[in-house]
Amino acid sequence: MHDITIRPVAARDSFAAITLMLHRAYAGLAAQGLNLTSAEQDEALTRQRAALGQCFVAEVQGTVVGTVTVAGPHGATMAPWDADAPWFRAHDTAHLFQFGLDPTWTGRGVGRGLFRACEDWALAQGYAHLALDAAEPAAQLRSFYQHQGFVNVGHVQWQGKNFLSIVMKKALLHAPLRHYLQTLARYNRWATRQLLAHVDALPDEAYRRDIGLFYKSVHGTLNHLLVAEQQLWFRRFQHGESPRVMLDAEVETDRRTLRKCLMEGAQAWVDALDRWPEERLWGQIRYQRINGAWVTLPFGATLGHVFNHGTHHRGQITAALTAFGQTSPQIDLVYMLHEEAAYALAHSEADTEADTDADTPTDACRERA
Repeated sequence: MHDITIRPVAARDSFAAITLMLHRAYAGLAAQGLNLTSAEQDEALTRQRAALGQCFVAEVQGTVVGTVTVAGPHGATMAPWDADAPWFRAHDTAHLFQFGLDPTWTGRGVGRGLFRACEDWALAQGYAHLALDAAEPAAQLRSFYQHQGFVNVGHVQWQGKNFLSIVMKKALLHAPLRHYLQTLARYNRWATRQLLAHVDALPDEAYRRDIGLFYKSVHGTLNHLLVAEQQLWFRRFQHGESPRVMLDAEVETDRRTLRKCLMEGAQAWVDALDRWPEERLWGQIRYQRINGAWVTLPFGATLGHVFNHGTHHRGQITAALTAFGQTSPQIDLVYMLHEEAAYALAHSEADTEADTDADTPTDACRERA
């Protein structure tokens, strides 16, 4: 296993060798007919582009096997970084270019190391985002960028190029927001499951009785949660729709079907937060309220409201359970965190035991060896 060193480019590095390495990196795409700059540039242009920002190289046993350059925003008048590509002129965004790996070193973590160096540089310079672009036909390269956390934000047709470029962007500072919202989504699912397990024990007469809750009964309150969380808010967040719904509608008369829909809906929020790009969480949501008024609100904070709304109505139902003489679940967030910590510890110990067993070959393994 060779040691890979990621470092700033140095005077001893050969730009002629780096240029040839870039040619090899993009030879496959060039063979498809794409006139990529890195596939055909000369040594002088490689050196010129590297001087526009901080150039990093990946070195293995004295040989450069990868490179990338990161720079701050370009001036508004610097062609071709013009009005067609505003992402590269945003004051809070650094951008990457002239990225390439020797084909024999792909899949070994070299690219990830180069990108981490660029992210560290950008954060140290005070930038909140990174941007880059890739040829639309370069599907494998764009997939690599996606695995590094970049998401598509637009496209641009660079002058003289025979392909469309996809612009991709990554937020550097905001990972804690996703983690927190994912925690709230898991809690919403967990607390819903805990509550419904106790509601299942209610006789149907008590379950449907008007006991003075805002939506009258336990059944009515659960229907409201389904309407609000799935037919209203999820469609706003996921599909950009602004549905008109009745908040007190009984959309499911059968309690078993209602239970199933509530759990599926809670899972849908968890799945959505795994898919939504970071940029979206820090953006805004615009929708039309039920009364017809249009509003624009912070995406993340408004999503927090949705989960808080569920907590509010679950609290009403636990009060109803107590009034009926039934036991109520412990559904504070910290109880879920305790469960998750205990589960992680148990599985960590199990994995350790499995690893220990795996280190000792069985008789069958010895025979095959």
